[in-house]
Amino acid sequence: MPWQNDLRRTSRDAEVAERVIVAVEQLLELDVYLFVNRVGERAISHRLAIYVEAQFPGWDVDCEYDRDGVARKTIPDGTGNDDDEGSAVLPDIIVHHRGPGGNHVVFELKKSSNRLPDIRDLNKLRAYGHHLGYEHGVFIRFVVGEPAPAVSRAEFIYSD
Repeated sequence: MPWQNDLRRTSRDAEVAERVIVAVEQLLELDVYLFVNRVGERAISHRLAIYVEAQFPGWDVDCEYDRDGVARKTIPDGTGNDDDEGSAVLPDIIVHHRGPGGNHVVFELKKSSNRLPDIRDLNKLRAYGHHLGYEHGVFIRFVVGEPAPAVSRAEFIYSD
């Protein structure tokens, strides 16, 4: 179970790590079709969000949520969609309280078929923590197109 150990090792909160692990394990077990058939990242994000929501009672869980209170969710430093100045961002999954405050966990997901390097997603996770106050950032790269779903990389990312 190397990816589970990577999450445990990189997390600052053992309880949060275990909750994330349970959600990812449920996804891999119950939604094999999505991985074998290489469906879009948004479909995988949605299914994972369902399992994450069950692990974080009392929190709102949203996919591609673009608000920080009533303002658009933005991060500077060229880590958003605009390489020069940052921009509006749409995290894959967030665990938060809607409205002002309460940003708990942010997820960036990637499929193995995506050949772009992971560094941009890792930098976005650091920026989410630094500029938007997320307590935990999670990066997961899923293996797709194989007979059995898997995780090739999983780690918590922090801004400091």
